[in-house]
Amino acid sequence: MTTSYEQVLDGERRGVLVGALAFAASAAIPGTAPAATPSRPVRKSIEALTSDELRTLEGAVSEMMARSKKDIRDPKGWFMNAESHNEFCAQPGIGGANQIHYCYWFLPWHRAFLAVTERKLREIAKDSSLAFPYWNWSAARSIPDRFSRPESPLSASVRYTPKRALADGEVDLFVNDPIKKALVVAALGASKFVATPQTDPVKLARELADSFGGLPRPNAFGRFGNSRLEGTPHGPIHNYVGGQDENTGAVGDMGDFETAARDPIFFAHHGNLDRLWENWRGRGSNRELEPKGKAFLSHPFSFPWLDGSTVQVTVAETLNLDSMGYQYDTLEVSQIAPAGEFKLEGFSPKTLPPILQADVALPLTPEAASGAPKRYVLLLEGVRSPRRPLTAGVYVSPASNGGNEARILVGNISVVPSGGKYSNLDEVLVFDITAAVGVLKTPQLKVLVIPNSLGGEERRPVKALAFRRARVILD
Repeated sequence: MTTSYEQVLDGERRGVLVGALAFAASAAIPGTAPAATPSRPVRKSIEALTSDELRTLEGAVSEMMARSKKDIRDPKGWFMNAESHNEFCAQPGIGGANQIHYCYWFLPWHRAFLAVTERKLREIAKDSSLAFPYWNWSAARSIPDRFSRPESPLSASVRYTPKRALADGEVDLFVNDPIKKALVVAALGASKFVATPQTDPVKLARELADSFGGLPRPNAFGRFGNSRLEGTPHGPIHNYVGGQDENTGAVGDMGDFETAARDPIFFAHHGNLDRLWENWRGRGSNRELEPKGKAFLSHPFSFPWLDGSTVQVTVAETLNLDSMGYQYDTLEVSQIAPAGEFKLEGFSPKTLPPILQADVALPLTPEAASGAPKRYVLLLEGVRSPRRPLTAGVYVSPASNGGNEARILVGNISVVPSGGKYSNLDEVLVFDITAAVGVLKTPQLKVLVIPNSLGGEERRPVKALAFRRARVILD
């Protein structure tokens, strides 16, 4: 049996839960801002939960986990809920119709998954106000205490999180670029939702680098690729929380898409990404850039419900938080201001050595020489995957000093496996280095790719990541 999401909502309105909800019953209206509805449950930062709210959340998660421990196929169990993500997260080109990563299903599917999971928790807790909190990793650069206490079900997961804070690049902060720094999460600067499929890998990469939502599915060229948000900060947070065992090389739950949703912090991470989507939609006319056709809006996502039946959510429903039945306490990106102005970083004893480096010359055209505004774009072409979890910062430095004295972060690379299998990275990676060029004021640059520690790099160094060439073009 298949139930629509609206029917689940209607059940709540009729008093299925203790304290029947008084949700607005509006259908999804694409392109319109959700009305403020005080009765909707409020998703808060994990730190803002009251002790009672935390206790209710932990109780519901614990109940679902206990059911899975008793019977792994129990539809009310945590494992069966997490399996939804496993079923829709295959590597590009493998998952067929089920693939929701590397395309424009990424944001709406995860919004639907979080909302259905949240409703399961409300039903189990018999608390109509329960909402799963988000983790604002722009402000809290380490796993929040409430997700790491040993006695809490919110930490009941396999994790090999490195003993360090998240780096700027992992949370998509670039302090050397005034525009990106002001955004805090640079992906919010994407100027389009849908990337246009291309056969030319350079043109495709430039489309993806400026796309918040990603490529359409299906598309004439059978292309997949990371949108600006899905590549970073999405991937690096998965890698950071999951980490790698220093001795065995095993990857934590969050470090593999197949197992990621078994870790409760998955929902807090994606809650923050969802919050960023709503932030992006409120910037100027961005909301109008989302597709309006039936192929997008009518596309259904199916999830198992608590009684073993199926709940179906359409993309159109996900475009209105009122229809989804929740709201956020704030859409502010961060509760702290990024520190510092320009930051020329020297290498420290804890810095891992570069895994790739190349010298590049800046192009000089009559327009550039005359001072006409131009963007300098760094291209890494012919990129090959390292066959291990990887998060790495992309830096530029004056070529004259060998990259050892000062470097500026211009981008980030992440590789996250699914089921232990690694896809190739996007064939071409694109980084806007205009601000860095303005700071360094040199015609010759050294490009350095420097990994962030995930655990055990000294024993299992990154050797296989490679690119055919690096070059800079004027845009």
